[in-house]
Amino acid sequence: MKSNIIILLILAASFAFQSCSKDDPTPEIDQEEVSSASLTFTEVKAEIHNDHTDYKEITNPEVETVEFSGKDFLPPVGAHLHLEVGKSYRFNLKVKDFAGRESQQTFIERADQHFAFILGAPAGSLAAEYSDKAADGKLAHVGVSGYITVLKEAPSFTFRYLMRHLNPGVKASIDPKTDIFNTDFNKFGGANDLDLKVEIHLVSDSHEGH
Repeated sequence: MKSNIIILLILAASFAFQSCSKDDPTPEIDQEEVSSASLTFTEVKAEIHNDHTDYKEITNPEVETVEFSGKDFLPPVGAHLHLEVGKSYRFNLKVKDFAGRESQQTFIERADQHFAFILGAPAGSLAAEYSDKAADGKLAHVGVSGYITVLKEAPSFTFRYLMRHLNPGVKASIDPKTDIFNTDFNKFGGANDLDLKVEIHLVSDSHEGH
């Protein structure tokens, strides 16, 4: 008799657990699941010092923004940016998850798992450095924000911003100064969280129609 009561109690508890599980709300959305993204380039003034460069805000800066949407994160048809030789631009990534929440900060919070690669530009045409900071104020070296300087003219090319989700321990093998433009990014084990592509033309200030 006692055995039957115990069995009944176990069955009742199991049924109750299954019922609660079915009534649970939708699981929380992973903040690294991105539904849309944008890249903004804002002109700034670069002040070069011996061991570093300071970037200052300017009045009426040139600002270019590209939105990426759809499952393949495509830019609008015909999207084409012009960046000028000798100028520096602050770039900022913004992403939204499937609940419409801005979530680019998640990449910085998980800095040990993320690094952005900037690809496609002809060799020697761009310089770049990242400026995002962790909660403790130290540089996170992720690439959610940073600065790009145009060094020389180049015909139109596909600018590729690739945010890579790295396997544990891989970030330590990346040099944040020299690997930003590393085309051999696959050697850094992991998967791609974002792969954004847009056509860019690097022009002189005398470029007609700019």
